[in-house]
This record gives sequence, structure tokens and C-alpha cells, in this order.
Amino acid sequence: MATKKRLKNDTVLFMPIANWAEADEIVRQIGDLQLQITNLEQAAKEDLDSIKAKLAEAVKPLQEKIKLHTRSLEAFAANNRKDFGRAQSRKLNFGMLGWRKSASISIKKTTLELIRKVFGKRYAEYVHVKESVNREALRRLTDEQLASVGARRKIKEAFFVEPDLPEIVDYQ
Repeated sequence: MATKKRLKNDTVLFMPIANWAEADEIVRQIGDLQLQITNLEQAAKEDLDSIKAKLAEAVKPLQEKIKLHTRSLEAFAANNRKDFGRAQSRKLNFGMLGWRKSASISIKKTTLELIRKVFGKRYAEYVHVKESVNREALRRLTDEQLASVGARRKIKEAFFVEPDLPEIVDYQ
């Protein structure tokens, strides 16, 4: 059991308080100080939001340019696919580009009921609580198991470009 500590009568306080009216005034001052802190935090938040909005506006054309360059590189790489040989990617002087395989699971509307029937009480492992299919869990199933619940694995290649960061590349 915790023991309560009492202040001794001879304890030196930072601000001696003579009566309840002074105590009440100090409580008001604390409230005013907390309000000032809240106002400063709100002003800082508004400044940060404004800076973020300006940044988003300044970055937007650069991101569009990156998308355009990436689409151009993808078209170039697709037209020169034979130069990749058996590799999926190609290292260049300033980075790397190529294709990555990604698998997605396509599901028929009736799949949820089939999963419930096939897995019984364990179906919750493959279905999110909101009654949507857990695609991450389904990725671990074999193609035959997927077919038994009316789903299938789709393999696609996603193009990527990974430039080397300029601060670590020696350009000279």
C-alpha cells in the first residue's frame, strides 16, 4: 500500500500562497498558460499544413514528369526486351529498371460462401471480420486449393525504375 507524503509546514514553496483566492488566481493563470500553449500548437499546425500544401503543389509537376519518364522507359524496355536476355531487370550506370512479378488473387462473388464451406470453422483465417476475403491468407494456398473455392492466382509483371540516389553516386 502506497504511503501518502505530507508537506511539512516549513517546506519552502516556489510561490507562497496566502489564501484560497490566491490559489484560485494561480489556477486561472495555469489555465491561461495552457490556452496559450494550445494556441501556439494550433498556429504551428496551421503553418505546417500550409507548408505541406505548398510542398504538394511544388512536387506535383515533378511527380508527373517522373510518371512520364517511367512510362517512356517502360515502352523503351518493352521494345528492347531481347536485350534483357533471361533477366527480369537491367543495371544501368545510374540505377536499375525492369519488371517484378506480382501475384494477385481474383475472387468470384460466391467465393466467400465456398471458403466457409471448405474450411468450416477455420474460415475466419481466410476472411476478414467484415466478411471480406483475406487475400493475403489466400496467397499461401496452392492453385488447386484456390480453384476449389472459385478463386485463381493472376501473375503479372510490374515495371520498375530504381535510380541510384544522387548523393551516393560519384558523377565525376
